[in-house]
Amino acid sequence: MDKTLLAANPVLRTAATGSAATAAATLAAPATAPAAANSAAPAAEPVSAPVPSAIRFRAVAKRFHGRDVLRDVSFDVPQGCSVAIAGVNGAGKSTLLRCLLDLARPDSGQIFIGHRESNHLHARAELGWLPERFVPPAHLNARECLEWLAGLRGTNLDVPRMEAMAAELGLDVRALDSRVRELSKGMNQKIGLMSIGLSDCPIWVLDEPMSGLDPLARRNVTRLIEGARAAGRTVLFTTHGLRDLPALCDRLVVLHDGAVRFCGTVEAFAAQYGSSDLELAFLACLQESSPGAACARPEHALEGCAA
Repeated sequence: MDKTLLAANPVLRTAATGSAATAAATLAAPATAPAAANSAAPAAEPVSAPVPSAIRFRAVAKRFHGRDVLRDVSFDVPQGCSVAIAGVNGAGKSTLLRCLLDLARPDSGQIFIGHRESNHLHARAELGWLPERFVPPAHLNARECLEWLAGLRGTNLDVPRMEAMAAELGLDVRALDSRVRELSKGMNQKIGLMSIGLSDCPIWVLDEPMSGLDPLARRNVTRLIEGARAAGRTVLFTTHGLRDLPALCDRLVVLHDGAVRFCGTVEAFAAQYGSSDLELAFLACLQESSPGAACARPEHALEGCAA
């Protein structure tokens, strides 16, 4: 800056002198000064990253013969979690799974598996699917059926693992050499569960997996699902029985009359509806959703209606 101008203007001279002094003070300040100032601030709380969603339902709607079967269904299935969809017969549970599997097309809305829409073939390759009634080819024996299913996935049947899983489910190994048409519904259901377990698919989708099973088999299936959860798999299953839920799922979705009535943890569900008895809490939820709902235990409510 011009020295003559500085000499003539005391304001500029003061400003210039002050700027130089400030710069000198800054350079001379010890390097630890900023750290000392920051040390008084509280340590930031670690922020946990949100769990990504394995499956996402977004405003899914479906009509059959002029009737709303699914109405604006939206919820997420977090990766590595087990989520139960509970509802009485006819609530829309199986229809929702069929839409996920592209066996039925929603009239509106979207379903995602990871980052892909569910109608993408490679997205559905992540899924291991068990229908409510597993009906394998009648001319095969159980061992041949499992080998055939493994072949469809492009893998070989792991025989030692198959036999270990049969034992876990309470299925006599000798039954694996019987024609499936000679096996009971419960035994065939176990064959289907074995197929899912042997598939190593990261996402299991099970429609009423306890259907047709005796109490001992139900306990064995509970252990199988617990093992899948412990291994980090994602499990989505439907049910109209609630007693097993605390051992089976991390989150609960209540579907009634085609719409989501609750979505959250089992503990939150019990707290919201004022009962540790999940069946009573379920009935309270139905009563809140539709005051005319049947006042019966859920496994008997609307019995005989179409699934």
